[in-house]
Amino acid sequence: MVFAAVLLGGCSSSDADEVKAYWQDYCTRLGAWQEARNSVDAFPKKAGGTDGGAEELAPAVISAAQVLDGKGHDEDGARVLDDTVAAVTGADLMAEGRVVSSCDRAGFETLVK
Repeated sequence: MVFAAVLLGGCSSSDADEVKAYWQDYCTRLGAWQEARNSVDAFPKKAGGTDGGAEELAPAVISAAQVLDGKGHDEDGARVLDDTVAAVTGADLMAEGRVVSSCDRAGFETLVK
């Protein structure tokens, strides 16, 4: 019986580490996208200028949200995935605020703006 409890305890810790890693990856990607997007917002786009790379980073953020959703680690059902898509492809500031709050609750508030 003690052996089973030790095994279950190990799995639990491993599962928690896995969830934390998924959230860290997601929040890191979201923060990078925000930084790229904010660099564009801070400086008006000039003819022939770049978009700061935000458009190129959007698929990686959505992919990380899909992993959270697919693994069942999305705390709000499909909300993080839906809100991520709305934020990075539709400039939905309310949706962005909700996913930033999710990163805060996951313990990665310093990775996002």
